[in-house]
Amino acid sequence: MLWFRNLQLYRLAPDHALSADSIADCLAKRPWMPCGAMDLSTQGWVPPAPHAPELYAYAQQDAVLVALKTEEKILPAIVVKQEAEYRIAQIEAEEHRKVGRKEAKELRERVADELLPKAFTRSRVQRAIIDLQAGLVIVDAAAASKAEQLLSALREVLGSLPARLIDTQTTPQTAMTLWLESADAGDFDLGQDTELRAPGDDGAIARFVRQPLDSDEVKQHLGAGKLPTRLALSWEDRIAFQLTERLELKRVTMLDVLHDEIKDADAADQAAIFDGGLALTVGELRKLVPTLIEALGGETAA
Repeated sequence: MLWFRNLQLYRLAPDHALSADSIADCLAKRPWMPCGAMDLSTQGWVPPAPHAPELYAYAQQDAVLVALKTEEKILPAIVVKQEAEYRIAQIEAEEHRKVGRKEAKELRERVADELLPKAFTRSRVQRAIIDLQAGLVIVDAAAASKAEQLLSALREVLGSLPARLIDTQTTPQTAMTLWLESADAGDFDLGQDTELRAPGDDGAIARFVRQPLDSDEVKQHLGAGKLPTRLALSWEDRIAFQLTERLELKRVTMLDVLHDEIKDADAADQAAIFDGGLALTVGELRKLVPTLIEALGGETAA
């Protein structure tokens, strides 16, 4: 299986001093702890491999898998507001006076403090691969803002993380436009989904889902000035994904060739299954990402 569904890509500086051991040691100093009674949220590192609960960074093939866990209290503002309004009404009825703005604010804060220990919690785990061999940091996140949260937590615990978003000579949007116009994406095959937008915040949008992208209709929209913001692609019949204008890979899935390879693999236990999945993910991304960067003209100088 391929574990990462959405990819945010970062280039690791070649002069970094990171190692699997140094990463693991640093992460172990900031483990995740559950929310206390008065905590709104907590964040920390958890072992990414269930069969290795002592390892906060799981290394394989000179790449390191890490996992950041966040737990948040669910205390909707409307619940606090309703309880505060109920108490304000009680005070005004019993004491025959108007509750002032300052007192009402203090009452809302008191209500929030009382309800917080009783609030439900929700948690999420976010993963990333620090590929020391390929010089990449790959975060499984649907948006760059979510990836930056993990990177910020990494920088805090490591002291620094010399990584930057990958920037290519040709923008993804320019490349996707050329690929759609020519119906040829080079090393990639066009899928059947794309989104085209006219420039401007209020620009018209045309979406094509499960439709041939070499059609005259697509070319008409391109001729009218619309530009692709996402485009479905596949690579060597192994991986399918949607490329966005921000160089994000979304809806990453493996195709039949990889499914067949996994069926043939011999995994005797959970540890072997985990290692096989990680090896597959690292190995495939080490080939896919450079191919995509090359298709976009290579990286710009740092």
